[in-house]
Amino acid sequence: LLGIAVAVQEGLRRNADDVPSPDSPAAASTASAPSPDAAGAAASAGLQAAHDAAMQDAVSAVHAYLAAVFKDDRSEADAMWIHGRPASQGEADLRTLEDVTGLRVDNARPQPLDATPVPTALRIPVHLRIGGQGPLRRYSGHYDLRREGETWRITAASIDPSPAQR
Repeated sequence: LLGIAVAVQEGLRRNADDVPSPDSPAAASTASAPSPDAAGAAASAGLQAAHDAAMQDAVSAVHAYLAAVFKDDRSEADAMWIHGRPASQGEADLRTLEDVTGLRVDNARPQPLDATPVPTALRIPVHLRIGGQGPLRRYSGHYDLRREGETWRITAASIDPSPAQR
């Protein structure tokens, strides 16, 4: 790490030496227009920020859904699906659980399902630990989401009980 810090410091020092003084003619011509590299870097940084925000929003949507699915009134959870109702298959066993007292959701990195710079469709792998009456239950699988405007909607789920722990 120290070597990286020294290299960065040395690079910054060289860049500072290469910058013309504000009074020189070269500085006057470059000060009025940003370089193409700087504009590209700013656009790239903007795309990366939008990408990261989309990923974070989608993960938050899955966590909010799973928090709502075990309530007595599931209308809030159902509204998070693409057509306002869950798919007939995919998490049927999960929805049969009653008296859930605890939930832990661990998700893996979302996987883009499209090739756009800011994804509009994602698959989010999840591992669930659900407490209630009886033994701790474990499930794993994934949720597929699609962005509709500013909201992520679930389009499909594949959640199955995990094999028994040995």
